[in-house]
Amino acid sequence: MARSNPERPTNGFTVAPAVDAVPSARRQVVTLAEMLGMKGQDQTLETLKLLASEVIANAVLHSASPCAVVVTRNDELLRVEVTDNDPTLPSAVAAGPNDESGRGLLLVDALADAWGMQPEPEGKTTWFEIRLECSHESLGDLMRPVKSRTTSIPAIAGKRHQAA
Repeated sequence: MARSNPERPTNGFTVAPAVDAVPSARRQVVTLAEMLGMKGQDQTLETLKLLASEVIANAVLHSASPCAVVVTRNDELLRVEVTDNDPTLPSAVAAGPNDESGRGLLLVDALADAWGMQPEPEGKTTWFEIRLECSHESLGDLMRPVKSRTTSIPAIAGKRHQAA
């Protein structure tokens, strides 16, 4: 289910298809980010927690099957990809003031430095990137060149969509 890109180290796990699995998955994303050198960045970690929760929750709610989460980084960005088996691309909805859901992608659009979706042969990958606040000296062997992928998907919920 998860895509593999040899130009970025893969650090991932599978999430059970249940909403109560999301908090544990969020903690795993943070642990992987810290293992990749993202330490001492409290505000960025809080943003990471919120974005991971939203994207993972959407995957388990709408696919009703396990999803794969992959965390990667380069010298400037941390990227989280969530792959599920539902081919329907997510879209933002107009949530009313009393609605308990429907704002997740709006939060992702507001807080992520970039985000988007990529159709997969058996589902889709929703991803987001956040800029890191670290020095090049702290990266050591973690720095790896990253080629960007150029496939585009029309904007659905905001201004920063491009395929992974």
